Amino acid sequence: MSTPPPLSDQLRLGTVRNRALAWFAAHSYRRAAARGGAFALGITLVGYLLRELDRLMPGLDPDPTMPLREHMLDSAIAVLFGALLMCLATASARGLLRLYMRARTGSGIS
Repeated sequence: MSTPPPLSDQLRLGTVRNRALAWFAAHSYRRAAARGGAFALGITLVGYLLRELDRLMPGLDPDPTMPLREHMLDSAIAVLFGALLMCLATASARGLLRLYMRARTGSGIS
């Protein structure tokens, strides 16, 4: 089992820069949008299934049922909102990492 290098070696300019570049490569906007959209779609599908199960249960239901067309429109809006939110989170994280790199190395990442 290999041991990590000493902290002084890890914090050298080249090591920090390589880690930051690897982070940028792993966190693309396309991937963030896909993950945000998939999460929002999953949440809306679970909500739809729970509403359908609630409709099948006996009892008084004061809320009218929502047609599938309206549910699909709500799902599409939720997917767009989730994708936008994940892209904003990724952009914020990238900005914070750039500020950190600029403060740490004095030059930043281009």
